[in-house]
Amino acid sequence: MSDMPPWLGLGVSWLLLGALAAGVLWRGLKPQARAAHTAEGAVTGEDVQALANRRIQQQHLADLDRAVAEGRLGSVQYAAARDELMRHVLEDAAMPKSSGARQPSATGVRWGVLAAGLALLSGLSYLQLGAPQTWWPLPLSQRVQISATTPEQLAEQTRVWQQATHNKPDDARAWLTLARLHAAQNAHTQAEQALARVLALAPEPDLWIERAQMKALSAGGSYIGEPWQWIQSVLKAQPQHLNALVLAGSAALSEQRYAQAQNYWGQALTLVPADSEAAQGLQQALAQAAERAQIVAMPSPGQQAERAATLASSSAPAPARSSASGASRALIQGEVRVSPQVQNQLGSGVTLFVYALAEEGSRRPVAIWRGTPSAWPVAFSLSDSMGMGAPPLLSDMQQVRLVARISRTGSAQRQADDWQVELAGVKTGVQGVVLNITGRIP
Repeated sequence: MSDMPPWLGLGVSWLLLGALAAGVLWRGLKPQARAAHTAEGAVTGEDVQALANRRIQQQHLADLDRAVAEGRLGSVQYAAARDELMRHVLEDAAMPKSSGARQPSATGVRWGVLAAGLALLSGLSYLQLGAPQTWWPLPLSQRVQISATTPEQLAEQTRVWQQATHNKPDDARAWLTLARLHAAQNAHTQAEQALARVLALAPEPDLWIERAQMKALSAGGSYIGEPWQWIQSVLKAQPQHLNALVLAGSAALSEQRYAQAQNYWGQALTLVPADSEAAQGLQQALAQAAERAQIVAMPSPGQQAERAATLASSSAPAPARSSASGASRALIQGEVRVSPQVQNQLGSGVTLFVYALAEEGSRRPVAIWRGTPSAWPVAFSLSDSMGMGAPPLLSDMQQVRLVARISRTGSAQRQADDWQVELAGVKTGVQGVVLNITGRIP
């Protein structure tokens, strides 16, 4: 499919029509100028002839008067001759001044054809373009989609597009495809770096928001620093930017600024259709923010424990917590075990991540648990309160893929020397899930 914008063909059509109009004007004005010049000459000649005729008639009348005075012409003959002369005078006066009187011109017909051509071109333009917003091609952020779904396909396409960016380092589309392939594999640091290259070539607000999200994910979900600056920069330029408002709400929620999260998401809700999936997701996010704000606002003795269970991050392994709050209610519970061989290789201070992913679509985690275990096995629980702050939520999923990963460095970004295990098809609401880590990342 050609990337040529539709308006380019429209512009060529208008240029051709302009040339046609110029031709019609030129062909129409030349005969008119000739006719005007001829008519002017004819009128001038006719005026001279009329003046000569009048002088002859006046001289003839003077001759008649002298003939009568000298007695050479009788009264009856004088009257007859004078009447004949007056008849010629009247006939000359009744004659048209120009024998080249204007005839109906074909120029009107030409202009009619030109107007019909304009109307036809307008109709064809609308049929081709459909709506004003399609007169320009889609922005780069909306033109790049990845089709790979399996880990093998993602790895192969990543290799292909890495080679493409090497061969064409100024190809923004290749860099964006590579960035999204990295993101689909949770390689958030590499995705953010590729997006930096994209933005150097094609700075678009949506791509700044995408980079902010990747930067935050690579930092363990923290939007402090550059991610917040990029989001605020986009909102300053475009206060109604939907993606920026949604991510700003997520960032505010991650920092427990619930009123701001509600404000951002409330603005975003006004920009989407009321019956859309986006509206439903935003309404759920608003309800979640309102629930957390209420917990913070009313810390009764009983609620203080709930507040700690809901808001505090899991810095050490602990059994699943029960809570009356829907957001903090455990939806998946289980434990992580390691084989003796792996346990012998682990030192102190390692970090354990357990997160749930949608089995299809986005690879963004819907819930993340983090701990620094000192003994094995380690119990974990996942709930909506452990999400990224934006739809979809864990409770929206019927089943997910669980990933358990041990990191020496504590980085949220997967490293080659990490230990990991994945388990697909885990039903939401299940208890007693066992994730057994027996080796490094394949």
